[in-house]
Amino acid sequence: MPAPFTEPPASALSRRGFLKIGFGLSAALACAGLVPALSGCSPAQKQPATGMQFLREGDVALFTALLPAVVAELAERELQLSHAVANVDATCAAMDANARAELRKLLDLLAIGPLRWALAGVGQDWRETDTQQARRFLARWRASRFATLNAGAVVLVKLSSVGYYLLPAAWAGSGYPGPNPAVFRALHA
Repeated sequence: MPAPFTEPPASALSRRGFLKIGFGLSAALACAGLVPALSGCSPAQKQPATGMQFLREGDVALFTALLPAVVAELAERELQLSHAVANVDATCAAMDANARAELRKLLDLLAIGPLRWALAGVGQDWRETDTQQARRFLARWRASRFATLNAGAVVLVKLSSVGYYLLPAAWAGSGYPGPNPAVFRALHA
């Protein structure tokens, strides 16, 4: 005699439910990429921000919001913040073409308001995001069960950290005494 059918718990995600969510996210990404292209605002047409090689205006706003969340010392230092963003830009520009293309996908995803709200929990523009909201966003992605979001958080944190710790003013706080003067002179003579 067959066992009676029992319904799975409401918290269990069925294969069909998982496929529906995946399809929904894929459709949202496709629409998000299609709408700007149809309106003439395609990301491919956007140029880097003034003084930048890779980062666009929205990307500069993103890293300006994330850097103080990653490096507490930057919360009140506007000049160092702008230099750190310039270092992030230089790091991105130095990546190979494939890495830049993947990073561009991540940054473009975070630039689209509805997707930024759904995936990052940040509804407003990055320029209006405070340090606590940026920290919550990074913590959400680090704690996500989706490896893609975990990897995205790691990339954003590493780029932000490297951008800051390339600044000579940051070396003392990290315990780095700076380059050996004799070696530095020999390499830069």
